[in-house]
Amino acid sequence: MMNENMEKVVFLTLVVERKQKDAILTALLDAGIHLINIIYGKGTVNENYFMNTFGLVPERNKAVITCVSTYAKANAVLEVMIKKFHFDKPNTGIAFIMPVDRVSF
Repeated sequence: MMNENMEKVVFLTLVVERKQKDAILTALLDAGIHLINIIYGKGTVNENYFMNTFGLVPERNKAVITCVSTYAKANAVLEVMIKKFHFDKPNTGIAFIMPVDRVSF
């Protein structure tokens, strides 16, 4: 049975430029998030497609950072992404959280 006092658990995903990875990892650790996974990727979509559709120019070398956290910590990280890394501006990064309803271990 789940403890009703348990904080809401979320899955946080960040898509960032590889050159920002270390600074963003530091921000996550400073927020108290320690269960972190990093996947490296390379964009393959034609740049003209992004420009025509969204007005975006894709960065080819990406890092996808995922982590499990409480809602409060993840929300604080999203605020840092906007204030420090300017995720509210085009071509800077993508960050989102998804609720985790159940965990089995």
